[in-house]
Amino acid sequence: MWTKKPLSEVTTILSGGTPKSGVADYWGNDIRWLTPKDMGRMSSKYISDSDRRISQLGLDKSSAKLILKNSVILSTRAPIGHLAINTEPMATNQGCRGLIPKDNLDTKFLYYFLLGSVSLLNELGTGAIFKELSKTALESVVIPFPPIPEQQRIVAILDQAFADIE
Repeated sequence: MWTKKPLSEVTTILSGGTPKSGVADYWGNDIRWLTPKDMGRMSSKYISDSDRRISQLGLDKSSAKLILKNSVILSTRAPIGHLAINTEPMATNQGCRGLIPKDNLDTKFLYYFLLGSVSLLNELGTGAIFKELSKTALESVVIPFPPIPEQQRIVAILDQAFADIE
């Protein structure tokens, strides 16, 4: 049976952050650190690396959070709507949010839902100079929530449709 649930119930949403750029010890090779600019250059729905990396100390001393692999990363400003499934753990700057699926939510189903909801996400954005989608607004977005086998069936159909287009 299909239900509808807010994203706050079916995902853990993590905000990003940027370590102080003037502190060399915050930057290094430890943790992949993704920005909307990086996402804008993607040619696949999957991302495994980033142009820049931060150190564990940089992660600890900033508001950045480590997003578990097989999550969905969404740019929430400049612009709203770039999407990626991370195949490795990574952090992001404040222009992105990580959505970690909870039990019974297929990562690719979440990805395709968000892909189809970019217009709605942009409508929910606020700001005078550039729009930003707040964590609160994102948490309130309602996702159709079928059982996992139905999610996987839908994903298989969409995967095939996108493969045919390519």
